[in-house]
Amino acid sequence: MSDPIPPEARAANLALWNRWTKVHEKSAFYDVEGFKTGATSLWPLELEELGPFVRDGTTLLHLQCHFGLDTLSWARLGAEVVGLDLSDEAIALARRLAGEVGLSGRAEFICADLYDADAHLGDRLFDVVFVSWGAINWLPDLDRWAAIVARHLRPGGTLYVAEMHPFAETIDDEAPEGVLRVRYPYFRDPANPAVDAVHGSYADPDAETTGLFAYYWQHDFAEILGALTGAGLRIEHLHEFPFSPAPFFDWMVQDENRWWWLPADGGGYRKDLPFTFSLRATGPGDEEA
Repeated sequence: MSDPIPPEARAANLALWNRWTKVHEKSAFYDVEGFKTGATSLWPLELEELGPFVRDGTTLLHLQCHFGLDTLSWARLGAEVVGLDLSDEAIALARRLAGEVGLSGRAEFICADLYDADAHLGDRLFDVVFVSWGAINWLPDLDRWAAIVARHLRPGGTLYVAEMHPFAETIDDEAPEGVLRVRYPYFRDPANPAVDAVHGSYADPDAETTGLFAYYWQHDFAEILGALTGAGLRIEHLHEFPFSPAPFFDWMVQDENRWWWLPADGGGYRKDLPFTFSLRATGPGDEEA
């Protein structure tokens, strides 16, 4: 089966994520030093919604794991984890961090394209598959993604996705402060990725990224849900939220739990537009996670 990611897109995104890994390791956003001293990198939402399904000995596959802080945070909670990511710089850092914090025995990291996961995982099955925050927009073919999830999720196992909301991706990020207007299409042609010159990073807007480009694919909700149900997964919940782990606009405000919100007139936060969503699904079969 042919690779759905064009070679030029793969090369550009690999170069970008290798550069971002070096930036992110030193960023306050990721707080690697805090993690090394025992802090979790997981968001309260993830701990609340997925935490009850992760216990001592739970096997967990983290797809597109970046440099593994979340993967290792689940390992600290008792899971036996496997993280997979395209970036060789990210996987090297993940392996190094696993050794530094004493988790190498329960954490494995694989450097591979998402679409090559089967070749590296074989027939392994996991209790949990975890996907989070800005992952699926790097993938052109969600049907193949969902099929990979289904193949490696044990019967009745749990898929958990925490992601950016498709609607939020349509809002003009260059509009004046306080102005919200639709600029980008909600429905896009999967054969034609968006291509943007990269300026900084979501974790460090001032990072040096001259000459780097991002190729990405936006997906509407029908496509996301259709891919998962088409692969035989059963949707257990779909939640939408008016906050984000990183600001869409520089005039958003951050709360005590690190979430970013639109400010409301007169103080507080606006709660009328979605910026993120979470989804839990179970794998084909009757066994419960």
